[in-house]
Amino acid sequence: MSINKLEFNQLNRVLDQHTGIRLSSNKSDIMASRLSSRLRATRCASYNKYYQLIISPDGKHELDIFIDKMTTHETYFFREQAQFEFMYDYFRQKKSRNVPIRAWSAASSTGEEAYSIAMILDDLFYNGNWSVTGTDISPTAVEMAKEACFALSTVQKIPKKYRRAYCLKGTGKNEGTFTVNKAIRHHCNFNVDNLLKLRTVDYSFDIIFLRNVLIYFDETKQKKIVDNIIHRLNHGGLLFLGHSESLRKKRLGIELIQPCIYKKVRL
Repeated sequence: MSINKLEFNQLNRVLDQHTGIRLSSNKSDIMASRLSSRLRATRCASYNKYYQLIISPDGKHELDIFIDKMTTHETYFFREQAQFEFMYDYFRQKKSRNVPIRAWSAASSTGEEAYSIAMILDDLFYNGNWSVTGTDISPTAVEMAKEACFALSTVQKIPKKYRRAYCLKGTGKNEGTFTVNKAIRHHCNFNVDNLLKLRTVDYSFDIIFLRNVLIYFDETKQKKIVDNIIHRLNHGGLLFLGHSESLRKKRLGIELIQPCIYKKVRL
């Protein structure tokens, strides 16, 4: 089913209101493709009817699904592995600390990135003096991250020593899946949050991953998100961006140390 200009603009406003993302006019086919299955599932005869549903009091659950459909992007364990290797080498020298190492996967999707960080931190800080926070705009994705049930076909992305130490193969009704062990999951928490107006993240971090996120926002919103992120990065902490992203303008107290990897330094 095709989507007309009015319907696209209506749904685009809802997306902008709840996520800060506003699609360009040439993305109408992408929106229609992502939502076509939801029109069938909700028996909406048009995208206008679907719009009326998600803005109605009875449409809260479908609104969550709409956000998930329009914001969930490709993710997998140890994506851009060189960045994880850099993180490991950087923090290997910091084994003795009186305060926990805190990491934040700022757009955690279904949890693969957060659990990848967690495996490395447990390897480095085996006394458990670490934690990982994951946030995402999609309630559906956050629930999947908490559940930590992943397709077995994706386990090959995880280094062998971590597969053996932290991954459990599903059996019975869970055959074809794997999960991350409880010792790792105990140190990870996930919340729904919006990077433009953070509500659940009220402390600072030594590691922040903000990868493949900024490209979906205009320059004004990018600046606001980056300001929110940097404010929550400890001195000496690392900020990781995606390979197609960078901090467009030089920022006081932030130093580029590797492509797409930044360090917060004292002023």
